[in-house]
Amino acid sequence: MSDALLEAEELLEQLPAAVSRRTLGERLGKALVELRNSDRQVERMKDSLKIAELIKFGGPHHQREVLTDMVDCALSVGEDLEKARDAEALRKAVFEYTTDLNQSIAALERSIREHWRAVVAERFQPLLGLGDLLASMNVPNELGQRLKSCAQKGQASVNAGSTKDLRTSIEQLLEEYDDLQDERKEEIGEDEVGDFINALADKRATLAMVTSKVREWLEDHDALDRLGITTR
Repeated sequence: MSDALLEAEELLEQLPAAVSRRTLGERLGKALVELRNSDRQVERMKDSLKIAELIKFGGPHHQREVLTDMVDCALSVGEDLEKARDAEALRKAVFEYTTDLNQSIAALERSIREHWRAVVAERFQPLLGLGDLLASMNVPNELGQRLKSCAQKGQASVNAGSTKDLRTSIEQLLEEYDDLQDERKEEIGEDEVGDFINALADKRATLAMVTSKVREWLEDHDALDRLGITTR
């Protein structure tokens, strides 16, 4: 057999491996393009997990499920990308990244926003009425107005654009909320009226707390029609 034929035969034997390497190389090039936003996806996941911690998301079963799904999907995609050794395995891993993982992140973000809206309605919205009430009491340092402002910022936060923006808003709002509530407890005092207002703000007020003095104060401040006590 001539040298040329021997060389050709050797090349033919090497051809499948060469094609495989080229295919993998081409697939890798495409993968790099499709994975170019991986840093942003990682940040979205980190921000979502931090928000979940801040607002105590994950208690009900449906919340735990969507949270677990995202974490499991991220781990699975990461392992598949790391283990991929041929073009087909890499294609499947990238497909999972661009579809499954993106969908699970989006599902968690939607669920978190829904939970945050509930938190705002429960904790921040009541500050509007309380702020009006305390403003009518002439509480020092414009506490009433600042409570109302906090409530309004809480309501506006549900429309935050990115998950990162939402996380920043929530961190700031929760800190402001706690500071204002501590100030409220300190400023109002501990007499009958103070006890009632504090209890009202903490959602533990009862009709038994509406003494003659409390009722007189509420009448003096035109607050009877603006307050309500719910059943326990």
